[in-house]
Amino acid sequence: MGDAKRKRFGAYLARLRRDAGKSQRQLAETLCRISGTASVTRHEISRWERGERVPDVWLPALATALGVPLDTLERAAAHARGEDIGTELRSPAEALAYFLPDSVDLGPLASSAGRRVGATTAAALADRAHGLRLADDVIAGGDLLAPALRELDGAVRLYRETAHSEETGRSLLSSIGEMAQITGWIASDAGEHDQAARAYRLGVSAAREAGDLALVGNLAGSLAYQLSNTDHEDDGVSLARAALDEAGPDAPAKARALYLDRVAWA
Repeated sequence: MGDAKRKRFGAYLARLRRDAGKSQRQLAETLCRISGTASVTRHEISRWERGERVPDVWLPALATALGVPLDTLERAAAHARGEDIGTELRSPAEALAYFLPDSVDLGPLASSAGRRVGATTAAALADRAHGLRLADDVIAGGDLLAPALRELDGAVRLYRETAHSEETGRSLLSSIGEMAQITGWIASDAGEHDQAARAYRLGVSAAREAGDLALVGNLAGSLAYQLSNTDHEDDGVSLARAALDEAGPDAPAKARALYLDRVAWA
């Protein structure tokens, strides 16, 4: 998890640099000028942006060079070091920029048709889903719904428009299921119940295709809960029971326990 947090910080730093209109070399030169030393090179900037190092001592100079508040960078760096910053984020925009930064490797999650992707891309998508989950902890549903829908749509296009092995495909589908569940929560919080139901159904389909029974149960339970809370109690209970029946007696004990919990929940 530490590496993932440093990489997220690095992607965030790269985004700030690009927003400031600077190359890595230009940023290094600016930092040297601000600090009065010549100890930073573009190679060091590259290490920061790849998540290899957190530039703690350079945060004040970076804030000046990039035109961002120092406390913003300090909170992001603290998270990269493993400290909890969730409730300290000052605005939805700041949280979104940090937890879901533009990614050079993944871009907007769109790909050229037919391009082959592998484990690295699958891991990047899983990290993207994790970032969306973290963002959901600190951003209200109304502020996060549109970005979440874009993330989910991009993930689906990534799966559909690329070539990949069965194993990579299952990993991508599981991440789509995770994103769909989070998007459903966000839509529900925003009062967009039809949008939430569509997201959950998409997630169930992806998780089933991936063979991820536990995730199917989670998503079916979320959809059942959604139906139960929107005056469709009978449909909610029926869906939860159907998910339990589909799993069958040979499903892993953990998965069956989850399904039973969802039946009770609905």
